[in-house]
Amino acid sequence: MTVSNPKRLIEVAFPLKQVSLDSVHEKNVRHGHISTLHIWPARRPLAASRAALIATLLPDPGDADERRDILLRMAGGVTEKVERKRVNGRVVERVKEETEGGILHWGRENGPDLEWFRKEIRKAYGGRAPKVLDPFAGGGAIPLEAMRLGCEVTAMDINPVAWFILKCTLEYPQKLAGQTRPLPEFALADRDFMEAFLKANGFKGARLRTFLERLGHGKGEGVQLGDLSQDDSLDQADLAWHVRAWGRWVLARARKELASYYPTYAEFQPLTPTGAEEPRSLRLLDLDENGVAQLGPLNVEFNDAYLKDPDNPRWVAKPTVAYLWARTVTCKQCRAILPLLKTRWLCKKDNKRVLLTMEPDADRTGVVFGVQSHVPQNGGNAAQRRENDKRIGAGTMSRTGATCPCCGAIMTMDDIRLEGQQERLGVQLIVIVTNGPGGKGYRVPEAQEIEASHVSTEELQSAFDQISGKIPDHRLEPASTRSISCQEYGLDNYSKLLSDRQKLFVATISRYVRLILESDDEDHLRDSWNEAVAFFLLCALDKSIDYGNTLASWYTQNEQITHLFNRYALPMKWDFAEVAPFG
Repeated sequence: MTVSNPKRLIEVAFPLKQVSLDSVHEKNVRHGHISTLHIWPARRPLAASRAALIATLLPDPGDADERRDILLRMAGGVTEKVERKRVNGRVVERVKEETEGGILHWGRENGPDLEWFRKEIRKAYGGRAPKVLDPFAGGGAIPLEAMRLGCEVTAMDINPVAWFILKCTLEYPQKLAGQTRPLPEFALADRDFMEAFLKANGFKGARLRTFLERLGHGKGEGVQLGDLSQDDSLDQADLAWHVRAWGRWVLARARKELASYYPTYAEFQPLTPTGAEEPRSLRLLDLDENGVAQLGPLNVEFNDAYLKDPDNPRWVAKPTVAYLWARTVTCKQCRAILPLLKTRWLCKKDNKRVLLTMEPDADRTGVVFGVQSHVPQNGGNAAQRRENDKRIGAGTMSRTGATCPCCGAIMTMDDIRLEGQQERLGVQLIVIVTNGPGGKGYRVPEAQEIEASHVSTEELQSAFDQISGKIPDHRLEPASTRSISCQEYGLDNYSKLLSDRQKLFVATISRYVRLILESDDEDHLRDSWNEAVAFFLLCALDKSIDYGNTLASWYTQNEQITHLFNRYALPMKWDFAEVAPFG
């Protein structure tokens, strides 16, 4: 150190309030933040990490005015803002504090003051970059911010998940930043991909059409990749675009293999809600050689003039976006199949209310499900309406246990827990969530969809034989009964957290990602390019598993699947939602 004052800035002053405000704001960032790359429970806020590093690396100037200037450059000031929010039909105002200026707030971190801090840090260390070592780097927030401040960083962690995150957060972006490689031929042959790629690089209008034609994507032309000369840089792309290209490649091959497990149906209806409807049974769409559902053959009976009028009914594809399941148990009194449901609401919005109906079947050996749309609101005030919705939407589960809809007997929680530990809990597909011109729709499953949801043991084992040879069955060790309670009901290893169809999807995606690592291109392997592409695709696979498991729920207010780790726990879920990966 070349300073006379041995104290660091953090020992004398620290902008705690500004750091707290910006760290809280950062929790709500959902795009571009490293926290969205991969889940890590003990992730540190970037704002707090940046502030702590600056205050630790810089010496205290010893002068109050200079110190105040440094803190202002770092954290800015605090201002008050009046925020208006509608609550229960009335507007409520509240005063909200936020920061103004500085480099801690998300979106302001790359301001001109950042370069000033880099220079000051180097000056404090005799003109050289200080070395920062983080032996317990975890999600990589501290080493990332140290790199941002121009430090020489060494980060490590003994946890393999943390090691994986650090590779994707720190190593690959730094090592491969600014580099480009030629796009693979399958990407050049993909018109939609190349159009998006060229648009992102500033191409539009006639210029865009010209370059698409050079790639062989003109009207009525086949793909002519030879039109590109060896010195043409049109196909040069950075790592992010290679990840997108290979992601489409993996997904296309997975769809070709797995599309039959996720059938698509079409409904006969107009494109507008005011058009005349002619009730017809659902039609299963055939698949082409790439696993893509074909709607065209169903509408060949209609001419172009008929199809141009949106009020005319026609066959409309309704791809599935989610499968809603309920766990089941055998009633101890009447031996009927008892579905375990916390609620029967499928969608509960002001303008859209959909309810699952449930009645005992003719033999009283189970229940028959139906879907009721346009459920009316009853009650004179908000409290009465909430109470009525709670009553009519009540499922079979309560705090005491599950009530059998066939005989009224109660299976206590101890009964259900024992059945689960003896592996006697089943599952039942109850609702299909589809997407169409009018938004999401709900219907009971067709026989083909129920059959397609089953994967044989031989098929599943064959899929895993191609990647590891064994279906993962590592035991789930509970941290506490409050944070991990699913193991009390028989879900005691990781394999049981996924359905067989979900495991088949994971195995198939993993196999194709592995093929990227086994590329024969030695130049790519030497500089970790293919490895980086594969690792980022595995991040995407992990994200899909976060949503594609048997502990994910259906969120009725937003009509979407909530991911498993909305809190860091593995609680038991009685009814769950399965995402349709190609929907």
